[in-house]
Amino acid sequence: MPPNVRADQRAPDDDAFAAALVGAGVGNSPAFVTALSGGPDSTALALLAQRFAARHNRRHLALIVDHGLRDGSADEARRVQARLSDFGVTSRIQSIVAPPPTASIQEWARRHRQDLLADTARAEGAVVLFGHHADDQAETVAMRLRNQSGLAGIGGMPLRRWHHDVLFARPLLGWRRSDLIAVCAVHGCAYETDPSNRNQRFERVRIRQMLAKIDQGGASGRPDVSPAGLVRLASAAGRLVGHLDRATTGLCDSAFTWHPAGYADFDPKPLSGLPQIVWWHVMRRVIMAIGGAAYGPSAAGGRECRARLDNGRAATLGGCHFHPVTHGYRLCRETGRHPEQRQITAGAPMVFAGCWLVTSRCDGIIQPAGIAPADADKSTLPSGWCKLPHRARQAIPVVRTLDGRLVYPHLEDVVYQGSKWPVHARHLGMAKSPVFLTDRQIG
Repeated sequence: MPPNVRADQRAPDDDAFAAALVGAGVGNSPAFVTALSGGPDSTALALLAQRFAARHNRRHLALIVDHGLRDGSADEARRVQARLSDFGVTSRIQSIVAPPPTASIQEWARRHRQDLLADTARAEGAVVLFGHHADDQAETVAMRLRNQSGLAGIGGMPLRRWHHDVLFARPLLGWRRSDLIAVCAVHGCAYETDPSNRNQRFERVRIRQMLAKIDQGGASGRPDVSPAGLVRLASAAGRLVGHLDRATTGLCDSAFTWHPAGYADFDPKPLSGLPQIVWWHVMRRVIMAIGGAAYGPSAAGGRECRARLDNGRAATLGGCHFHPVTHGYRLCRETGRHPEQRQITAGAPMVFAGCWLVTSRCDGIIQPAGIAPADADKSTLPSGWCKLPHRARQAIPVVRTLDGRLVYPHLEDVVYQGSKWPVHARHLGMAKSPVFLTDRQIG
């Protein structure tokens, strides 16, 4: 502890943070992984999480993701690691090796960062903690209002949610940015300043500057568009979405029959009398579960989809295909025009296509079964292959080994080179009632 910091100065923050973890539903978690960028928000979170873990005999690791998007980012990551180690925070630096795109760079970085955090937390048996706070929430809601988002979007960032079978939590949504800067000051801990936070090329930066003027009384505006008003709006919308989730659980159970191979049979009758907003809330969650998309399709797409289904016609939406069958529809994931193919490393679980968790004993290429190369060895198809609908067969993952063998980890107990080969694939969306939007109540 720095010599100029007294323990009693930090006690109120420690107590408030412990209460925030309980409010986020993760207070009893045995381990935490903090997403550490080095800015004031994540630095304060890492300090608070480390002290909580030390007092309650929990494990804590901070993960620093180097996106490689700026010159000197690797040096910055090492600087953040060294700084936080002085406060007892154990951290790990993970670099993104995939080349960045020419557009939507922030979304690319966010997706890869979340995947790395989920992989680390899965290995550690931990909850991932993010340093998003009330000001971030206000900015998110303002952007979604501007983009005419529906109720779920206006609810902003959830207090907690599942991502690839790992729990993500935001315990600081009730704190202001100034509160977290004060935490760093009390601990005597410096932090990094990201120059992109001042780049008006990004919508969030422009929104942040506008809200700061309103918050300081330097711009005209009604109270309901102030940062505090936007946070209250998010909380109210989130409560409504949470109630809607719970109220529609029984409808999901009666309308959908889930299959472990990643598809579902849909009986439209239990949902036929629902208002469009409720019908779409249920269907959007199901489409996300089967298709593996990070975001649901638009409400306009939902209206068009329902019109087609009401007329007994096939439909495609959100990476899913609705195929008419005897008692309704069958929903299967579509592989698209450019099916995903990725290298898989022996022993390391991999999330494939946003919805399959796959592990393999040896290195190989993971891909949808429908695009197996012509020269691959298909002589020994597993017995479960013929029992699957054609569209479902096309989308299940297969591992292509270095010697050309195709392994179907979801369908077979694999014997490879004379020994049992522990290969496994599990569809992450096959919960009985997949819920992507959880209760957003703060405190």
